[in-house]
Amino acid sequence: MMLRAGKNNRGFTLIELLVTLAIVGLIMGLVVGQTGRLLSSDMKAAAKKLSSTIRFLYNKSATESVTLRLVFDIDENSYWVEGTSESFTLTKEEEETFQNQKSKIKDQKEEKKEETNSIQPKEASFSPQESYILKPVKLPGGVFFKDIYAEHQIDRLSSGKAYIYFFPQGYVERSVINLRNESDDVHYSLQVSPISGTVKIESAYKEPEIER
Repeated sequence: MMLRAGKNNRGFTLIELLVTLAIVGLIMGLVVGQTGRLLSSDMKAAAKKLSSTIRFLYNKSATESVTLRLVFDIDENSYWVEGTSESFTLTKEEEETFQNQKSKIKDQKEEKKEETNSIQPKEASFSPQESYILKPVKLPGGVFFKDIYAEHQIDRLSSGKAYIYFFPQGYVERSVINLRNESDDVHYSLQVSPISGTVKIESAYKEPEIER
């Protein structure tokens, strides 16, 4: 017995197709939404962990009379802690990016050039500070450093290495750390208070106040 494809059969097939597409779209929407929530949760957790580390370093530097620095490898999305017991201060030097200043100052000292404007730390021997709390940290997958600013810099850094310094006198550099997702449309910021060492976290990008 042959079945003829009538109008009713064609209409039912079209309805089936529309329902299937609607279900697929709904599932994809739920998956994307869930992924976004998980990523936002990971970014928030990474910000809180970094905030706790900064607060811990502020207290450690003051109580143990040691100069510490938080080192960020922006390209590798990781950070760790280094310290020195040597005398260390921030001084003014020639206006360049932080990484270039370090090699430039050696040439300036050798050639006895005059010091001009921007801020660059004097050289000191820093070594890794590793413990259970201070072990190197890698950001969760899908979370990245967008840019980092600390007051010794002349501008934000979005690649290479950045440093935030903690001093025994109970002072940490005024700093802003911005996190992003892969598509750069979700952001978290950490704003470090220099006197109290407290960290303000916001679910938005923060423009640092850069003194020129």
